[in-house]
Amino acid sequence: MPVGPEDKPWLDLIELAQQLSPVWVACSGGIDSLWLFHFFKNVAAINVRPVFFDHPGVYPEERSAAQIVVNSEAGVVVEFYQSEMIAVWSDEHKERCYSCKHHLFTRAVSLAEGTVTICDGTHLGDAPERRPGMLALAELGILSPLRSCGWDKNMIRAAARDAGLKAWNQPARACLVVDGKMGI
Repeated sequence: MPVGPEDKPWLDLIELAQQLSPVWVACSGGIDSLWLFHFFKNVAAINVRPVFFDHPGVYPEERSAAQIVVNSEAGVVVEFYQSEMIAVWSDEHKERCYSCKHHLFTRAVSLAEGTVTICDGTHLGDAPERRPGMLALAELGILSPLRSCGWDKNMIRAAARDAGLKAWNQPARACLVVDGKMGI
């Protein structure tokens, strides 16, 4: 179901954005976080900065998409080195996503000023039982506006396409570690 300016999820997201400003959006390079950043900046017109966690588990296409936004918007790049992340990823497989999200967002929280709200692109289709990192987000006070305002992946893709975002139809991906591409 596409969503537009008169629909409840759209209006709810504008209202929430205005309550949260200033905001940092963790831009992974995936369409969900890229759409959230675009929406906050261009639709809700709030004070928002993109933040990119540059670590070796990011797909090259997503790294490129995130870096374009971060560079053009005076965003924040938080660097994580391979040795550091391998130590985080070597946790028990079941806890790996939790440990990784906790590690990445703890660093962002330490860099953010006290009045900044940090958000991510989690949406309705991201089920906590399949996404153990969502617990880490909750523990750290990271907000997921798309999820809380009722946005699902199809709505995000349609809105991003209508807004002219290039990545609107890119494949959904976790990371290179979860997808088994790093041999960890």
